[in-house]
Amino acid sequence: MIEVKTDVCLKPKKGAAVTAAKVGVLTVFGLLAWTVVLPLAAAAVLSKAVFGKRVTPMLNTVTYDDYKDRMDRQEMSFVSRGNRLAGCRYSAKGKGRGKALVLVCHGIGCNMDGYLNRTAWFVDKGYEVFTFDMTGTCRSEGDGLGGLMQSKIDLHNAINFCASRPEFEGLPILVYGHSWSGFAAANVLNYGHKELTAVATLSGFNDTWDIMKIHASRYVGKLAVLIKPWSRILELLKYGDDAKGDGVSGINAYGGPVLVAHSSDDSTVPINCSVYVHRDEIVNPNAEYILFTDRGHTLSRPVAAESRISEDYRNNRKGPLEAKGANVFQYNVDDRYRFSDKKIVFAIDDAFMEQVDDFFTRALAARAERGEEEKVC
Repeated sequence: MIEVKTDVCLKPKKGAAVTAAKVGVLTVFGLLAWTVVLPLAAAAVLSKAVFGKRVTPMLNTVTYDDYKDRMDRQEMSFVSRGNRLAGCRYSAKGKGRGKALVLVCHGIGCNMDGYLNRTAWFVDKGYEVFTFDMTGTCRSEGDGLGGLMQSKIDLHNAINFCASRPEFEGLPILVYGHSWSGFAAANVLNYGHKELTAVATLSGFNDTWDIMKIHASRYVGKLAVLIKPWSRILELLKYGDDAKGDGVSGINAYGGPVLVAHSSDDSTVPINCSVYVHRDEIVNPNAEYILFTDRGHTLSRPVAAESRISEDYRNNRKGPLEAKGANVFQYNVDDRYRFSDKKIVFAIDDAFMEQVDDFFTRALAARAERGEEEKVC
């Protein structure tokens, strides 16, 4: 019979224990590197690549000289997060004050001159317009765009500036925000801007990550999923409380008239990233919605002109635009519009603009009615 001793303690060799400990430590560090260090570094690199460069004037653009027979211009400026931003006040020639002030706010990769066609349209309808270059854009200060939240902060400071200026005293203030500024126009309402009479948010995204994940995927592929929380943390570290909130929360907090418009064929801000797609979360009873199917990203350009630009691009583009070191957003704008005549690029669809004007007009009428009721009371 074989006797088995049960009181023998089998101890691992010292070398084996040390090896196991090393493997454990390396595993922990590997997990930290994969889930924290690499995504955080990728988020920082992505932010620098996308927002660290300035935007210069569009290659194929209009200037004030194209509209100076229709409106006067007064150059102005204000400060936003330590940078002085260039702005302009536009008014009809020889017609005195306008009926209201519209803040026309540009998209990313563009500047205020890129919206002169819409500015002139509003001036022709009896409005005054204030428009400005965002941080890091053309005539404004700033080493780069900063980040997507920068448009919200710049618009916040622009509203405060206009509300404090004697030139605009007594004028109802309206906001026309498109694309990057469509996001800003809705999100800025989280600051409690009750002095605004109405806001139009056009082709805007609801949250910064909604649109950032598209660009993140282009740069880092599947790693974009891991970047999301760290990208948000970097945003909070940079902007603090200014980074909180989204378009829906702003619209709900405001409670006043808001027009939300988008097109389902928008490839720049896809519909699944939009404020519009979150309309079921909006409880503001004064919010209105317009959904198009064939207007692309701009909305204010006639469908025929949009089709012509696409056709010109397909027929003439032989290779990438020679723009080494350009801001990625500006590159996309310049690349798309470089083959089309300026008259087509800056064509205005009166029918769309009249929808916006009708929305503003009704909001102004409601404001005037409330004012009369307050006088009676």
